[in-house]
Parts: sequence; C-alpha cells; structure tokens
Amino acid sequence: MNSKLEHRLRLYSGLFIAFFLVLHLLNAALGIISLAAMDALAKVLFAIWSIPLFGVMLYSAFIVHAGLMFVSLIQRSSLRMPAWNMLQFATALVMPLLLIGHIAATRGSHEILDIHKHYTGLVSILWSQPVDIAKQYALMGVAWIHMSVGIHYWLRHKRGYKKWTPVLYPLCLMIPLLAGLGFLAAGLESWQLPTDSPVLQKIHQETMNSDPVSVNFLISLELSIMWLFVLLLIAVLIFRSIREYWGRNHGGYLIFHTPTGKKLTGRDNQTILDTLREAGIQHAAVCGGRGRCTTCRVKITACKSSLPEPGALEMLALKRIGANPSVRLACQLRPQQDISITPLLHPDSSTPMVGLMGHEQQITCMLVDMRDSTRLGEERLPYDVVYIHNQFFKQLADALHATNGHYATFNGDGLMALYGLDSDLESGCRQALEGVVEIWQRLEKLNVWLAAELKFPIRVGIGIHCGYAIVGTMGPPDSPTVSALGDIVNIAARLEALTKEYCTGLIVSKDVLRNIGVNYRELPQHTVHVRGREKPLDIFTIDNSTELIKLLQDIRLKHGNVVHPE
Repeated sequence: MNSKLEHRLRLYSGLFIAFFLVLHLLNAALGIISLAAMDALAKVLFAIWSIPLFGVMLYSAFIVHAGLMFVSLIQRSSLRMPAWNMLQFATALVMPLLLIGHIAATRGSHEILDIHKHYTGLVSILWSQPVDIAKQYALMGVAWIHMSVGIHYWLRHKRGYKKWTPVLYPLCLMIPLLAGLGFLAAGLESWQLPTDSPVLQKIHQETMNSDPVSVNFLISLELSIMWLFVLLLIAVLIFRSIREYWGRNHGGYLIFHTPTGKKLTGRDNQTILDTLREAGIQHAAVCGGRGRCTTCRVKITACKSSLPEPGALEMLALKRIGANPSVRLACQLRPQQDISITPLLHPDSSTPMVGLMGHEQQITCMLVDMRDSTRLGEERLPYDVVYIHNQFFKQLADALHATNGHYATFNGDGLMALYGLDSDLESGCRQALEGVVEIWQRLEKLNVWLAAELKFPIRVGIGIHCGYAIVGTMGPPDSPTVSALGDIVNIAARLEALTKEYCTGLIVSKDVLRNIGVNYRELPQHTVHVRGREKPLDIFTIDNSTELIKLLQDIRLKHGNVVHPE
C-alpha cells in the first residue's frame, strides 16, 4: 500500500473515531447530574449516528483503523519499538475484544432485537454484573489511552501544539475522569430505581419478547467477529514467524558488529539499523531512521563484493558531510552479502535524548551582532561594559517579544532569533523584518539614554535568511533550549558578517523578500558566494528603518493595515 495513502487513512479514520469517543464520554459524564440528563443527550446522539451516512462512516472507520493495524504488524521488520509505540499496539489489540461485545449489547440489541436504546436501560443492565462494570471501565481507559497517544504523536511537531498543551493536557485527564465518575453516579442511581419503574418494566418486557432465534444469532455474530479478529491476529503472527524463519535460512546476510564482536543475522531487504535494533544493540539515529541526518552512519570495514549504490536521499546526506565511499547510513543500506561495520557515533544511552525532540520546519533566522564591541571593552571598565550590554540585550529581547520572535542563542555581543515557529513562512519573514525595525528604533532610544556613557552610538549588523531547518530542544541536558540547525542558520550568520563588508545595517536574502511578496526592485541588490553553499545567493542591503518601513507598508496596505515610522 502507498505509504502516504496508508498514513491518511489511519489519520482520518482515527480522528473520526476520536470524535465519536469524545462525544460518547461527554455523554457518560452527564451521569454526574442524572440518568435523565444522559438520556437527553443520548437521544440526540443516537439520532445522529442512526443516519445511514454517519453510521457507514463510523463503522468503516473502525474497520479501516483495525485493518491498518494488521498491515502495520505485517510491514514492520521488527517488533522492537519505542515504549509509546508498543503501548499503541497493545491498546489496539485489546480494544476490539472489549468493543465487539459493547457494540453487540448496544447497536446489535437495537437493530436485531428491536430493544429501545437509552442510557437508563443500558446502565441498569451493565451495573447488574460486576464483570460488565469492569469491562466498561477497561474499554473507556484503553480507548482513551490509544487515542491520546496517537493524537499526541501526530501533533507534537505541529505549529502551536506546545502553546495549547496547557489546555489540552488537563482536558485529556478531565474528560475520562468525568466520564468514569458519571458512569459510577449513573450506576448508583440505577440501583435505586424501583423494580416496578416504567423504564425497567419496559426493558424487561422488550427482553422477554425478543425472538430466541434473533438472540442466538446476535450471540453467534458477536462470537464470530471476535474469533475472526483473534484468528486474523494469529495468522499475521504466523506469517511473520514464517517470513523471519525463511529470511534467516534463505538468503539474508551476516553483520559483524566490531564494537561488541557480535555476529547478527539480517533478512533480505532489511536495513542495518533494523537488524541492530532487532538484536537489541543501541545505535544512534537522531532522525528516527528516515535518512534526514547522518548520526547512524557506519564505516564498512569488510565486504566481499560491492554494496548497492546509495539512493538519492542517502547520497545527498553523505555528500553534505563529505563522507568517503566506505561510509554508509545504517538506516538506508540494505546489504546483500556479509559485511563488517563500525559505528562512527557513540549511542551514549545514558544521555537523555534531548536532541530527538528536533523536527524539520520552514523558519526565518536572524543573526544580530553589536558593532565595535571590542573597542567598547577597551574604553570602559568591565562593570560598565556589563551594564551597557545588559541594556543592549534588554532592548533586543523586547523587540523580539513585540514581533513574535524567539530568542535562540547568545554569543557574547549578539544573538540568534527565530521567526515563524508558530506561524507560516510568510508571516515569519514579515515579522523578522518588523523585528529589525523594532530593534533599530529601540537602539536609537537607547543611544539617547546612554549618550553620557558612550563615545559612539551602539550599532548592529543583522543578517536574515529563511528556509528549512531542524528546530527543537537542543543543548546540554541540564539546560536545553529551543534552537535551530541547518544551512539557513549558517547563511544568516554569513550575511550578518557581510554587513561589515558592505557597510550596511541589514542584509536580507532574496528568498525572504520573495516569500512576503514585497517589491524589492529598487533596493541595492548583490550576488555573493557564501562559504559552504555551491550556488550564488542574491542579497539586498538596507541601511535604515525608513527604507524598511516603506517596504513593510507595501505589504500592510494590501491588508488595510499601515505601518507608520516613529
């Protein structure tokens, strides 16, 4: 199956089921008020889900989501996986066994036995047997855990997710808690209903009038579906066992892992990284084995014949680091004969995996550097320099805060700022230019305030570039920070350095101006060869805030919002 299609089917079917589950638990939470409140909302929800289109969509989502679990089990070359992934699989396997009986008792009873659907009757039946009570709570817990883990790992790298976690996490805890309390309160209320109450009498009457043949059919259908699920699971596991046995005894390859001295057996079309993981050997792979980094690279120290040529993704990664032909990526190389490998990076399993929080994202990077800081240090006493620097960085920090910039790193007399972490690239580029205006205007005021302290005004050089970078939590485990790595950071630093050569306050790449749709034809344009980049780069120099504000006005006028220079 096409991996992109599989991902979309899993995502959309899961989201549809999650929507149903949230409504279901909110309905159960109304039991805290009364059974009547539960029945009132249930009547509306039953009517909605009884619409044929919605009913077909719901049960199709269940079937597709369960089917994709089997597909994933078949496709995985190893069942060794991170704890969160194992939790997903475990809850996915348990949930159908609990859910099938629940559906049979609710939807099945209504459709086949013609028993009226309402919470009062359902709760009364469930709370008549301790086993049914335990199953209901288990189903709520398993389903909610499976949904929460899945949604978290889907959203964790999305823009704005971190900002919403203070709201989402409490909801994640409160909804199942309230549902559990509601089910408890409803159960206790059902115990207090008199046996001759109209509701219980109606349930008893409908149950007694049920056709025995239909009852037996419903029971048989429930058992058949449950056994079908179990047999499919057994069949998949048997298939995996046969495939692994065949791979070990027909074809495959041996890996001699030089650090441990172990000989590992790999199957046909299995990567070195999967083979190492299957054997329980830790190996660095910061990007998760997707070919987006080179931390899993190994040196091939012995091989009987030539290895398969690197694919485009692997070739690009190896070329970036100037690797020699004996170095390959463990996540991409699928050997066809026995080899010996030596990992080039230590996995360092004792270090918290802070770096694994990184993800690829389009952002705008700004480098700011104070001019003549060495001269300032020579002319002033150390504590005076500290005072001036603190005032300088306060203005920079306030300027970033005012324009949605993120302070990333500090380097003595300058800093790196990131824009667009929680927005699109166009907004990030525009806000970065607004940040430059804010910095310049604040420094003008600072120079007035410190006129008696300074022999010359504080000036800065700024470089801005945009594009893809790895953004995430980086740095020492005890004091990590959100920062970025990649070409755009290096290029922004080069542009900042070029401001000295071009005697200007700001150099911005053409990519930045093009992304915000600004008219840059009247700006001084240059083409430079930036160290570390093969292709030349078009850049523009901007000397003062008046020029920059004029550019920003062109954009704001399109949206009816004008920037006025101070």
